[in-house]
Amino acid sequence: MLTVLRAIDRWVLRLSLWTAMALLALMSVITFWQVLTRFVLERPSTWSEVTARSLMIWMVYLGLVACLRSGALISVDLFIARVPPSARKFLAILLAGLTLGVLGVMVWYGWAMTERTARQTIAGVSDPFFGQKISIGFIYAAIPVGAALSIVATLARLAEELAGTLVHRQGPATHDV
Repeated sequence: MLTVLRAIDRWVLRLSLWTAMALLALMSVITFWQVLTRFVLERPSTWSEVTARSLMIWMVYLGLVACLRSGALISVDLFIARVPPSARKFLAILLAGLTLGVLGVMVWYGWAMTERTARQTIAGVSDPFFGQKISIGFIYAAIPVGAALSIVATLARLAEELAGTLVHRQGPATHDV
């Protein structure tokens, strides 16, 4: 079972991390375009600011997967480090339960918000391929998607912690992606 969870976890982690990195690169290019049109050409682009902001929202929620998987939340790491080794598994279960609860709320209410805003469109931005307006619900969808993928990461980290196979790393979080 742990092998299957690890395989799913690796796939989810790679997908979310590579997508977040691509969104960061795209957001940087679009932000540069915004600065260029506003300050050099003196004709601000109507679509670049909202597009860059939307990409940042997706990037953050997809990046959350990698943060939760690698244990990059510094306050949690400091808390675990100060607990005696005998209580670490209990603490890991408690923290994972709280995290899963918050992520569950994010999935539930994020989905509700996505549905509620599905018919609203983003002002000044049209689909470059078909020319149709883009739904604000697409931006809100980052919340339940990122939270659902983060649930997989949280469960995989907890399973490794309980199995005793989790490698605690010192320094910046690194994960073989």
